[in-house]
Amino acid sequence: MKSNITGIILSGGKSRRMGKEKGLCPFKGKPLVRYAIDVLSPFCERLIIVANNGGYEGFGLEVFPDKIKEIGPLGGIYTGLLHSITEDNFILSCDMPMISTELVKHILSNRNNYRVVVPDFEGYLEPLCAFYQHGIFPQLKKAIEEGNYKLVDFIKKTNFRELKIDKQLGFFHPMLFANINSEKEITELGP
Repeated sequence: MKSNITGIILSGGKSRRMGKEKGLCPFKGKPLVRYAIDVLSPFCERLIIVANNGGYEGFGLEVFPDKIKEIGPLGGIYTGLLHSITEDNFILSCDMPMISTELVKHILSNRNNYRVVVPDFEGYLEPLCAFYQHGIFPQLKKAIEEGNYKLVDFIKKTNFRELKIDKQLGFFHPMLFANINSEKEITELGP
């Protein structure tokens, strides 16, 4: 099932609400980042982590610090694509432990000729669980140079597809895109 896709796991956020390195926090017995590694492994020949904390080196993957700091997720995607050598890439944030392999497969099977395929969940785009072609890199670089750091605004300027994720899909779950930002959320979503 693996193909020529790079999985890029974003773990470079500030973790302000968590108060400590979010991706390394335990959730149901394993670090949050491990969920991203496990869900992308069946599809990606290479996995990399974009993080500014050395603690991620213990997972046996290449870890790259943000090349451009303080610009949010756009900076993480920029760093990931900078270090990717494949045209096809899957970006996944480290704080979304409910993402399923079925969802990843669904996104990848709908990539066709799009530069970006981003899930639309209940009217919200989920750009941190999405397919990105490497070909957007020059456009991404230009957006950053111009100081346009809003990820959804950037995506809407590419040849992108909004992929509706709803109850019609067998793998649908209301918490599919749950994003953990605090100890409270770890407890609430936990066992």
